[in-house]
Amino acid sequence: MSTNLTEEIRGVEAAAAQKVADARAQAQELVTKTRSAVALKVKEAKQSQFRDYRRRITDVEAEAEKLSAQTVERGKKEAAEFVKLHEEAVGKTAQWLAEEVVSRYGRC
Repeated sequence: MSTNLTEEIRGVEAAAAQKVADARAQAQELVTKTRSAVALKVKEAKQSQFRDYRRRITDVEAEAEKLSAQTVERGKKEAAEFVKLHEEAVGKTAQWLAEEVVSRYGRC
């Protein structure tokens, strides 16, 4: 009976060792799958954030383009108004300058 008991204990120990080894392998596989899943989620989150960042940049650039076009148009309009406003003074100043040059240096 003692040999049967010894064999039975060894059999149980071997079965237990196999179960422990199987559990470790399963746990390692689960850890590997979880790490892969987490890495994929992190990658997807980064890609999503980068897409959102690029979309925001594009929106800001479009808004800046509109504002710059408006600023340029406003500047052109103000320049045209300035020219109109000072057109007469420019003519008078040019006439005065020409008279001064002629009086000082004579005609060529």
